[in-house]
Amino acid sequence: MTVRGGEEGQVSVAGQTLSPDQTEYSVTTVNDQIQIVVNYTGKRSSDPPVHLEISVPNNAALTIETDSASIAVRDYSGELEAASVSGDVLIEDAQGAITARSNRGDVTVKNSAGIISVVGNYGLLTLDGANGDIGVSTIMGTINFTGLIHAGDNVRLETDHGPVDVTLEADSTLTLAAQSTSGDMACMVSGVNSSTRWCDGQFGTGDGALQIRTVSGAVWIRTMP
Repeated sequence: MTVRGGEEGQVSVAGQTLSPDQTEYSVTTVNDQIQIVVNYTGKRSSDPPVHLEISVPNNAALTIETDSASIAVRDYSGELEAASVSGDVLIEDAQGAITARSNRGDVTVKNSAGIISVVGNYGLLTLDGANGDIGVSTIMGTINFTGLIHAGDNVRLETDHGPVDVTLEADSTLTLAAQSTSGDMACMVSGVNSSTRWCDGQFGTGDGALQIRTVSGAVWIRTMP
């Protein structure tokens, strides 16, 4: 499923299915809400049996939920919640209040800004070029954060047992506080204090914030060459 921001006051849906007789599709409207439901009843295969292309107005409240289907949202501004049980979730070039979660799939947020919440249990959680008030949490999954932290950005990365890998652009400005209960800490940046379990210090003027916490997950922090 791919969703894009589109024209005001207009929702468009296009799609393809490999098995029309085994695909149930409905569109309903209630008050100011439009609900699109697709249910595939055939056998599972490696190729997605249904693919949807949906255009929605920016600044609408958008909620997407799937079981195993992957979700991609691009060029959207507004309130967004994208959730899957086992499918992958991609948010790209989005702005606003963004919530992205998948229990067993991967979640990626690229070139996006706002109030961003990313939650997973077992998959890879990737943030590349994300800015704003950002919270990322997982139990067993891996967190990868890459990019520039600006003044006013607040980034919180938390795992229980999964690792955290952070690559910062050299022009980042932030105050760093990272700790792990029993995981190894590798703070490969100059001008900060560190040990095998914690790392803290300041980049630039320190007007942004980066907080990292794990129970047993390893932590790597580095800057781009």
